[in-house]
Amino acid sequence: MPAYIQCEKSRNKEDRITALCMLLRRLAYPARLVDVEMQFGWEKSRFSRITYLTAAFLWQRWKHLLRFDSRRLTPAKLAWFAAAFKSKGAPLDCIAGLIDRTLQKNARPVRNQRIVYNGWKRIHCLKYHAVVSPDGLVIHVHGPVDGRRHDETVYKESGLADILDKHFWTPNHQPLFLYGDPAYSVAAHMMSPFKGPVVTQDQRAFNRAMSKIREPVEWIFKEVAQQFTFIDFSRSQKFLLSPCGLFYLVSLLLCNAHTILHYPQTPQYFACPPPTLEEYFIGGPIGDSQLDAWCLDSMWEEIEVEDNGEEDNEENMEEA
Repeated sequence: MPAYIQCEKSRNKEDRITALCMLLRRLAYPARLVDVEMQFGWEKSRFSRITYLTAAFLWQRWKHLLRFDSRRLTPAKLAWFAAAFKSKGAPLDCIAGLIDRTLQKNARPVRNQRIVYNGWKRIHCLKYHAVVSPDGLVIHVHGPVDGRRHDETVYKESGLADILDKHFWTPNHQPLFLYGDPAYSVAAHMMSPFKGPVVTQDQRAFNRAMSKIREPVEWIFKEVAQQFTFIDFSRSQKFLLSPCGLFYLVSLLLCNAHTILHYPQTPQYFACPPPTLEEYFIGGPIGDSQLDAWCLDSMWEEIEVEDNGEEDNEENMEEA
């Protein structure tokens, strides 16, 4: 058993609450460790260690909720999501989720800068893609990956296609779909806007209707950045020195809990109430080295990449 889990299990309830408050304090707003040291009365090395161990404990315990929780997301539940999109004006009744990517800006690293440089936004960043349901919860996330990767490449590497093929069906065995922006290709269980030099009037009307449905996926990324400003402060995001991916994924998990408790903009927009905390935090923990590698390992520290022009081609595709 990992040492940090043994440490967490040995704590009493008050210690757990204190550790969680320290993590929330660090994520809530960018602050120097020396300032927090004066607030809590603990040396900054201890504060940094406790916040990391608490975040790692939350990730190990609940990471399956950010992969895909099939116990809660049953075919009947997914069909209910599709009905919520339809009632809001979606042209089709088979769209059960929205997919999009976000770029989290980082401080410029001292090594392997090209790996995380996004030529489209011209920033050094890590990329994530997320699937959002109409109740305002993130039901799947993949990342972090290097910022130079194209959205379609990230989708293929995430394993999401297998999850959709296994779970995205109605109780009557009719297929359900995700809807994304034009960077995603149309495939089984995936839809995107009509694109090309010639778009008919009906296709243009479909794109217009779905743009209003897809807009709330951007609100999720705004919500997590507002609630946990630390992850949006690029100068503190030094992924060769700190677990930036771990803090971002745990922030998404905590943002889901915040959505459940406060019923913010997205579930109100779709009139789709989120589950209770008891209904959401079920199952697990699971052991998955691939999930851990997303955020616990610094895969960019020792990588060397040949200049074959692949990332430039991908960025040109996205820019186009």
